Amino acid sequence: MQLTLRLGDKSDLDWAQKTVTEFHYLRQPVHPQARPMAYIVWGETGSGQPKRLGLCMVGIPHATLNKRWWGYEGQPTQWQVADLSRVWLSPAIQQGGAWCTPDIVPGFTDRKGVFRPTTATWLIGQVLQRVQVDRLSMWPPVYPDQPYHIELVIAYHDPKFHKGTIYRLSNAEPMYVDKDGRACPGSTGKYGWCWRLPVPMWEWQDIDILRPRTLRMF
Repeated sequence: MQLTLRLGDKSDLDWAQKTVTEFHYLRQPVHPQARPMAYIVWGETGSGQPKRLGLCMVGIPHATLNKRWWGYEGQPTQWQVADLSRVWLSPAIQQGGAWCTPDIVPGFTDRKGVFRPTTATWLIGQVLQRVQVDRLSMWPPVYPDQPYHIELVIAYHDPKFHKGTIYRLSNAEPMYVDKDGRACPGSTGKYGWCWRLPVPMWEWQDIDILRPRTLRMF
């Protein structure tokens, strides 16, 4: 068995919302106004039937502006930012889990011969590669004459629950920094992380649109 990542449909999104409400440390779903979509990590459990083993939910940021990163002249707009709202992996594919083995999950063996899974960074990397196309296929631009390509992906972590290691290891830049340029929490006490994406050479008409929307040409 090897893990695969797929963009979820409505049933997958419903499952993701229930899963994060029950198991994610925030214990709450992503608000519908964030226009969430869900990437699902799939694997086979030995029965031959695929099973959902993880997820990454992506939406738009709550904040319309961020002084250093979006919303101001020369920066991406709020609509060009994708927020990794929730990341969750089944304990079965985390360190010590029943399916956390080299033939199933990505990882490496350290100098002491211990296998170290890198499933979380693999998941984030996969999402970063796909989100520009997938986000627009799910949410095509309403105003196509305005910038619409996703150019920035962000995530937050609450230091009360974890250290944000998966974001650091995924080569994210800190959203907030102190006078020495080191990552620090924002006004809410959370750390923010950012990935800059290259501007695509394609336009929205060049991709498959999964959810048609009404275009406004003025």
